[in-house]
Amino acid sequence: MPTLVIFVALAILLAIVLAIIVLMPWLRVDKSAQNDQLIALNVEVFKERLDELKSDFNAGAMSESEFNTQKTELERQLLLASDDKNSVVLNESLKENEFTAAELAKAKREQQFTRSGKARLTLLICIPSLMILGYFLAGDRSPVVNLWQAQDKVGQVADDLLTGKIEVPPEWATEDSVGLMGAIQTNVHHHAHDPMRWMRLSDILMAFEANEQAMEAQARAYRLSPDDEAVAVRYAQTKFFTSGGMLDDSSRKALQNVLEKDPQHQGAQMLMAMGEARSGNYQQAQAWVTRLRENIVARDGDHSEALNSLDELSRNIQQQQQASLASLASAKNGAASAQTVAVTVTLNPSLAPLIKPTDILFVTIQESTGGAPLAVKRMSAAELVNAAKGFNIELNDQDAMMPTHTLSKAMQEGKQLVLKARISKSGQAMQEAGDLAANDLPLTYENNKKGAIKVATEINKQLP
Repeated sequence: MPTLVIFVALAILLAIVLAIIVLMPWLRVDKSAQNDQLIALNVEVFKERLDELKSDFNAGAMSESEFNTQKTELERQLLLASDDKNSVVLNESLKENEFTAAELAKAKREQQFTRSGKARLTLLICIPSLMILGYFLAGDRSPVVNLWQAQDKVGQVADDLLTGKIEVPPEWATEDSVGLMGAIQTNVHHHAHDPMRWMRLSDILMAFEANEQAMEAQARAYRLSPDDEAVAVRYAQTKFFTSGGMLDDSSRKALQNVLEKDPQHQGAQMLMAMGEARSGNYQQAQAWVTRLRENIVARDGDHSEALNSLDELSRNIQQQQQASLASLASAKNGAASAQTVAVTVTLNPSLAPLIKPTDILFVTIQESTGGAPLAVKRMSAAELVNAAKGFNIELNDQDAMMPTHTLSKAMQEGKQLVLKARISKSGQAMQEAGDLAANDLPLTYENNKKGAIKVATEINKQLP
């Protein structure tokens, strides 16, 4: 049964129950009105009998003592017909003569209305109907309705994706990508204590280049199951690629815990090698590559492809080391190194009051189509504020996130590159609201492959 139908049915049932609870005390027959009517009738009879006794007494048909005796008996009978609670009403009625024929007729009409089944039915139908109309008319409920419809349509597909039963959703399910993504996120939150669902959600978000949300989902999976090797390695890997190719304390600790339990874990060793190379610790990076090679060779079977990949990784680390040494040497000689982008970053004066000492400046070069940056520089934004004529930065292969994903290689392949500059208020590599940024600057290098490319960019806007 569709979720919307279930919701409306339950809402109607709840509204009816509440209406009954609230309205039934008002719809009950008012017994006090009945009692008042009985008292009024008894008083009328009493008055008629008393008039008869007075007429007989005036006509001399009875003595004064007989009149008083019969009058007292008549009053006693009237009091017995009423309870103690209504005796006051009786006495007041006898004194003031308030009950008239018109008042009796009005009381009867009110009693008939109170007892009317149509009135009760009308109220029990109108109140729930008004409540439902108020719910749907008070605001736009279309996003909720669309989510329910998506869950009914692709809810099972989302569950199969998150549990690993299928790797790719069927084509019909991807027609409404927003609905599928909503069903996936809803499924994860319904199983919030399942780390594997959070991990697969992170993979899906990475495919959509939602790096910040992917990192948050992966961090949730790691908090739920820090001892799971697969979760820990995936957490370190996601952190590595979303933080500029650097191993921070948390990702390094996760990898070290994995290697303590399984010293031969290839995924953890590979990340350690790449992280050490990115940090400039080339000897440690080569040591991890050597350990990887020994582990692979010790296993049975043909591993020529994996060994070739390790050879390429080792050569890239060696090239980074040589490029680093060449960069240092050229810097001493006052010459710019080859395959280098020299960037002058300036700050719009209107944004200077927004800079705090903890803000971090990120300057990156990446392909225009997206993906991991080819080169990243990270430094304090205070240096940019203090530079009157702009801050000069050089990016080259030494600043690559991954040994196999370098600036030189992208230039040789003729990739379209863009330069980005951003001041992070949180210190994280992922873009957030409130950060200060420059407009993306396309790089032109076709006629200048042998020398340094000089560009300038200005940080002139605040991200919403």
